[in-house]
Amino acid sequence: MEIKDTPERIVENGEIVEYGAFRTPFKEFNLSDARILVGGMKMPRFYSRFRLKEWQHIGVIGEDFYFGFAIVNAKYLGNSFCYLLDRTTGQMVEHDRLAPPGIAKVAPDLWHDECRFKFTGYEIKIENRLADGFHRAQVKIKESSKKPGITAEVEVIEDLEKVQPLILVSPLKGNRPGYTHKVACPVRGEITMGGKTYTLKEETGIALIDVQRTFFPYKIFWDWATCGGYDKDGRMIALNLSQGSNLRTEEINDNCIWVDGKISFLGQSSFQFDEKAVLDPWHIETTNQRCVLDFKSEGERWGKVNVFIILSDFHQPYGTFRGKAVDSDGSVHEINDYFGVVEHHLARF
Repeated sequence: MEIKDTPERIVENGEIVEYGAFRTPFKEFNLSDARILVGGMKMPRFYSRFRLKEWQHIGVIGEDFYFGFAIVNAKYLGNSFCYLLDRTTGQMVEHDRLAPPGIAKVAPDLWHDECRFKFTGYEIKIENRLADGFHRAQVKIKESSKKPGITAEVEVIEDLEKVQPLILVSPLKGNRPGYTHKVACPVRGEITMGGKTYTLKEETGIALIDVQRTFFPYKIFWDWATCGGYDKDGRMIALNLSQGSNLRTEEINDNCIWVDGKISFLGQSSFQFDEKAVLDPWHIETTNQRCVLDFKSEGERWGKVNVFIILSDFHQPYGTFRGKAVDSDGSVHEINDYFGVVEHHLARF
């Protein structure tokens, strides 16, 4: 898959200008102007905008911990989660909130805009400042009777001179477009939970950003895997692999590897695992064998939301990956116990 120059706008006259992978984020991100089809009929703009699902997720890999948080705007309602895994003790603490419409804001503009979620003792703010080469996140979550609070300030360094993000516009089933921005970057900052402070150093920390703005079909599933680490030469290596409802998975997909910020596409992927025993090993590979991975879990986070017409049923084991991936230059990269997550998600929204 080639990386194309980014069009001025993502939508013209209600239609996607072009599908594929692009070099830089869109300066004018107007995906909400797209008009989706239902039964062959073009829907009004207000309906199309209501069907646009949005989130920004950041997963942070520290030397002995993992920290993840997200803000989700499903239009019917807002959702956010935040969790910290101490890998030295195995303790995992998660906080989450469901909120009425309007509480969750996901910024369409990564150049200079903000995501926010503030609801009942729980606040996450993400300042997207891509024009200045960074994203800054603040987390303030009060303790409960059963869980310690979590506070954090982290800065993700996304310097477009040094890293090529995955910027992808994909066609989904039901004639629906999807947009994603994914990238692996250095990160610095501090997270505090229960009186213990975890420090992120720019030289060793890895942040995995996942921004999604997509007109998902009402019923959907996806399987996903991501991980990161440093090789023997000190280069940051990170992977993203998925399968789901994309219509043109062989030519347009988000399966890729970053080597010191340089992206290489890996081809269509397949996931092999037991849906009834997700903590058992997973096997993931691309059809062209450019990437072959085995995943071993250390635990999982999971959840199920079933509210009227909305369903989110997911299992997200976390653990280590082993295998190999071949970049676009033909270099083979050994994946030796890189930490990350896999996910099996069924949704109706």
